[in-house]
Amino acid sequence: MSIPASLLKKLVQIPIFQGLTVPEAAEFFEVALEQELEKGRTLFREGDEGDALYVILGGEVAVTKKNVELASLSTHAVLGEMSVVSPGDARSATATAKTDVAVLKIPSKRVQKLIKADNLASLKVVANLAQVMAQRLAAINDRLVGDSKKKGEGKREELAEFAGILNRWSF
Repeated sequence: MSIPASLLKKLVQIPIFQGLTVPEAAEFFEVALEQELEKGRTLFREGDEGDALYVILGGEVAVTKKNVELASLSTHAVLGEMSVVSPGDARSATATAKTDVAVLKIPSKRVQKLIKADNLASLKVVANLAQVMAQRLAAINDRLVGDSKKKGEGKREELAEFAGILNRWSF
């Protein structure tokens, strides 16, 4: 798909695409597919295979987990980014169109091919993605600590369990 230069200039302003030149962005988005969803339609469900990264071009998407809304995302927000890092893993949440929505779908397999070929654009995206994920993890940590202070021992146990998970990660 050929993406207009004006859209590419907007896309490179999104945090996980920052630092890409317009030619690099054009190469990265070369296999992107534009999709439209009507209000109420599901983009993906919690538990589905993570097969793509999505950029919202217009409209609003609700991200839910176990029927609890975690976020409401709109134009130029990115979702499904975990599939770039860990393609094929199960989706951790459901994404549903709150309004009519247009998205760019970037298949994870394509991104993985670019990464394996040491493509500069894909490596910049992965580096940016790591920064975004680190910021989200820090925010989650702050929220967990704040909640544990407010709600007492039950949350402290959850925080200790979460710390155990983090300690089992190996890099």
